[in-house]
Formats: sequence, structure tokens, C-alpha cells
Amino acid sequence: MPSKPILIYKLTPSQISLVDRLDGAENGVLLDDMEYREVVVWQELDKLGIVRTNPRRRKLAVMLTELGEQVRANGYFSKKPVVRLTQPQIAALRFLAGGPRGYTDMPGHMVDVCRRLGIRGWAEWQGDETGPRWMRITPAGWQVLMLVDA
Repeated sequence: MPSKPILIYKLTPSQISLVDRLDGAENGVLLDDMEYREVVVWQELDKLGIVRTNPRRRKLAVMLTELGEQVRANGYFSKKPVVRLTQPQIAALRFLAGGPRGYTDMPGHMVDVCRRLGIRGWAEWQGDETGPRWMRITPAGWQVLMLVDA
């Protein structure tokens, strides 16, 4: 029987980065100027009510809401869970904790999970100028793993 997801109330590193970027932008950030990771994070934060979109001259701008400002002031902690950490994500964090892993080292069922960990900021691709070569766990990923194991 699969166990229930672990609810996390602190924003992920990617969510924190976007909240900080929006806080520094007086008129919001145009959706067209966002990277893929930021768009995924924006969608998550929009569902939580931390950000909102504001139409500006036929383009959408993403802005921080009052709730978003409160979450930022509270050390990026929310009253609602912001992430549900699942067993496959925990298994992928443990897999990456064993050392940097190349794309070909990952089992097929873990590739998308590791990609999602990268979007959250708990893992990252590293490599050289020819492109990413391996994925490793980040310090924030280590913190999550230590909390799970505690």
C-alpha cells in the first residue's frame, strides 16, 4: 500500500527564487520573459494564491499577491502545503544522494521524477560547455532528504 505524500509548507528553492524576483519587480514580470522552470513554478504558486496574473497591454504580467508578501515575510512558510513529496520523489532523492548520476544511469521510471526535482530546485544538472552531463542533489535536496529520514 503506497504511503501518503509528505506535506511541505516551506516554498521550494525555485518558488523562493520566483517570489524574490516578483518582489523586486514593481510592475510584475511578463510571462513572455519567464523561463520554463519559472512558468511551472508560477502555475504552482498561482493555485496557492501567492501570485496572480495581470493583463498589461495584451501581455500577461505575473505579480505577487498580499498572501505572497505574507509568505515571504514569514520566511517562505505557508499555512497551506506548497508541495506534496511523494515516495517516487523520495526514492529519486536517495538515488541522487548516492552520487552524481548521468541520464543513462537513471532507470526509465525515474527520469521524469528527477526532472521534476530539478524544477523544484532539489536537484540540478551539471556539465560543461557542451551541455549537461549528470544530475546531482542540491543542498536544499539534502535538507528535504534529512527531514524525511528524521
